[in-house]
Amino acid sequence: MKEKEENIDWKLITKYLGRELDEKEKEEFMQWKSASDKNDKEVSNAERIWDLSYSKGSEVFNTDSAWTKMENRIHVPSIGKVAKERRLTTQIMRIAASFLILVTIGIAAYWFVGKRDYVKIIAENHKILTPIILPDGTKVYLNKGASLKYPKVFDKAFRDVELTGEAFFEVTHNENQPFVIQTPRAKVKVLGTSFNVAAYQNSDSVQVVVETGTVELSPKTGNEKIRLTKGNTGVYYANDHKLLKSAESDVNTTSWKTNIIIFKNVDLLYVTKVLSRVFSQSFSFENDKLKKCRVNSDFKDANLDNIIKTISIINKVDIKKANNGYVITGPGC
Repeated sequence: MKEKEENIDWKLITKYLGRELDEKEKEEFMQWKSASDKNDKEVSNAERIWDLSYSKGSEVFNTDSAWTKMENRIHVPSIGKVAKERRLTTQIMRIAASFLILVTIGIAAYWFVGKRDYVKIIAENHKILTPIILPDGTKVYLNKGASLKYPKVFDKAFRDVELTGEAFFEVTHNENQPFVIQTPRAKVKVLGTSFNVAAYQNSDSVQVVVETGTVELSPKTGNEKIRLTKGNTGVYYANDHKLLKSAESDVNTTSWKTNIIIFKNVDLLYVTKVLSRVFSQSFSFENDKLKKCRVNSDFKDANLDNIIKTISIINKVDIKKANNGYVITGPGC
């Protein structure tokens, strides 16, 4: 057991992070990882560094190349070194390996972040409407499919979190410690406010709708930024590198959180987009004419089945469950 703890196979860990383990290697890795709490902690540290490096823009990582450079730097001693100097302690190896992983993929040496503890929460199957309380008292609500990552203790200079998907934030005010949300394509900076962020992995845009206070939206790189206040909507389109600001906001932006849906003479296409966000379901139309049907109804705490029945009656359409969501058919309007 002790031997398993002391002999850290960094090549195996690197392949694990790159998801390149075969079945035999995976079994070997899991046995080593579960052999002690210390081994498990080593893997957790490596995962944090990997996550950091990926967020810095590394799309492709070659583990063989990374290991070759790491092995040469760590395990091959300089000529003339005595035998004692050929061995690194576990602590030094961990730091050195972490540092070299980062250098290999071409980013700054942030190996010290490995010492920080992080929490990652994923709303995999359901929304999280019971607020997640961050270390500073900030409250976060997650829509289905969203993930949030944050440190157990915030840095003194700023409060940095990572978000993929959609979430609503009620940020505790602290003008000396800005709150920064890193998303796959943009970042959001605030001092203290409440707002909604939609930053889905499969979308090129990041949308921010401000409920109270002031929010700053900007790309992950560059100096462009827009300042948003109460009622404003800001969108960053990554493919076009455009930042747009609107003085208006959609009344149904936070319907996924409040379960209050308001349709005031809107077309059926808009209705399906709202229902898709609120209930995580997809909708398709038999023909484009149906998309233009108008809907004028409000719903509070209603389930999807009841909403569909109401819309079907009002618009003379059939909305049927299909394999990949719902299909809208019928004469309509």
